[in-house]
Amino acid sequence: MDRYLEGERVPDEGDAVTPWRHSVAFRLFAITFLVIMLFLGGLLSVLAGSFTSFYERRQIKDITSQINLIRDKYAREGWHSSTEGGFPPYFYEFENDFYAMISLLKLDNGRILVQRGLMSKQNNISDYLELPRLVQPGSDEEGKFMLALAEWHQDGQAVDLVMKQGKTLVYRSHGIGSVNFGGDQLIVVSPVKSDGNRNGTLLFAISSLQPVIGAASVIRDFSWYAFGIALVLVPVLAFLYAGILTRPLRSLNELAGRLASLDFSVRIRWRRKDEIGKLAQTFDFLADNLQGALAELHEANDKLREDIERGKALERMRRDFVAGVSHELKTPLSLIGGYAEGLQDNIGAGAKRERYAEVILDETRRMSAIVGDMLDLSHLEAGQYRLNLEPFDAAELLRESAERAEALGAGRHVRVELSIPEEENGNVEVAADRFRIGQVLTNLVTNAVRHAPEGGTITLSTIREAGGWLFSVHNEGEPIPQVEIPRIWGQFYRVDKARTRESGGTGIGLAIVKQILELHGSRYEARNERGGVTFAFTLPAAEIVN
Repeated sequence: MDRYLEGERVPDEGDAVTPWRHSVAFRLFAITFLVIMLFLGGLLSVLAGSFTSFYERRQIKDITSQINLIRDKYAREGWHSSTEGGFPPYFYEFENDFYAMISLLKLDNGRILVQRGLMSKQNNISDYLELPRLVQPGSDEEGKFMLALAEWHQDGQAVDLVMKQGKTLVYRSHGIGSVNFGGDQLIVVSPVKSDGNRNGTLLFAISSLQPVIGAASVIRDFSWYAFGIALVLVPVLAFLYAGILTRPLRSLNELAGRLASLDFSVRIRWRRKDEIGKLAQTFDFLADNLQGALAELHEANDKLREDIERGKALERMRRDFVAGVSHELKTPLSLIGGYAEGLQDNIGAGAKRERYAEVILDETRRMSAIVGDMLDLSHLEAGQYRLNLEPFDAAELLRESAERAEALGAGRHVRVELSIPEEENGNVEVAADRFRIGQVLTNLVTNAVRHAPEGGTITLSTIREAGGWLFSVHNEGEPIPQVEIPRIWGQFYRVDKARTRESGGTGIGLAIVKQILELHGSRYEARNERGGVTFAFTLPAAEIVN
């Protein structure tokens, strides 16, 4: 009967208890505490340190946008929308929204007319250039206004930006004196009309930053209180959080210990959907599978036996290959040895000795052909050969192969037919390795001549298909048994085991054809049809590859 873990188990006396400072719970507690405190401290520090500058940048942006709207509206309407106080209502709205004081200024050849409602004051600008010396801390808002006006007018570059280039300026005042009097306000200047030479009409305002400076001071004080409270609460919350999160891990650790002691009877059976639930399911799955380990071991042994049998089969193939090579070379070597001994013993004379020499040369060529085919096949199978792909006219190779077939079959009166489409002007443009495709066609027509009956017909043809060309070599004669067709591409394989050496070939030609066509990515097949056998393969058209 399986036993289930419903909660945390009290360790037995022999169980090893992990010290708190080395436990996952302690590490989780420490990391959680440090991360939260660092984040909170950093957040409060950034808020306290950057609130004033952020507010100032935001205020400059909003004031710039609003003063441009006021300027454009005033330029269109003038004083027609003025209230009884003398200013249009949107001037007062601007003052209320931005803690500001706004006036209309007129500059005329060094003199300034300050219009504030229905009241106006006109003086030579030199009267205000000395104003910073006259205004003292504690002066009223009008004094700060005149101080800001003098500061702007003394800055020639700022005046040119407004009066000559028509730009709106919003920037913080520098203030005067050791207490930076007037430095807690923004100076706002926007041209209404200018003659381009420091004469014209403009809007001039100051906006107080005192409210945000006070708010920033409050935020700094509050940050200390918030950090102190967090310093007390965060450790408690982190401890509870670490305990809750590591409790299921302790249960899983208990299960792992039982599995290590080969006790597979315990299961957790949690219904959790998170990663810990998945881990518990994995432990249960592990326990179930360990109970079936013996059956899996038997399966592994069976697979090992199959691998051994497969290795033996490969060894048999290797032995068959060596036997095939030995068989193919044994006969020519015996003939060469016998005829060479005859020549050495001076057997025969004249034509007979020439015949001995001719046999030795023929068998030498045959062995050279076998060895050459074997080397070609080994290189192709090992992937050591790289195709030289190029566009060429395969019709030429077909004609050459047809002529070769006629020469090989002339002694048995074999007829050769060639079929090339006329719609391509007799051209069969493909992209392939010309030398290797020539080798494929040579092997196929040689095989066709060898298996064609006396007076039979061999047909070489090609047709255009989607994306390329389909080539085929057909010979009349005995069909290949259907069960033998997959085997004909192997090394030293002959359908007719009794075929003589003179007509049997080396037994490697079709294996070479298979390797070359697979390197080209071609489709190839052998099939029985029309009273004989057809070998067919595909090649891509030249324009498709290019």
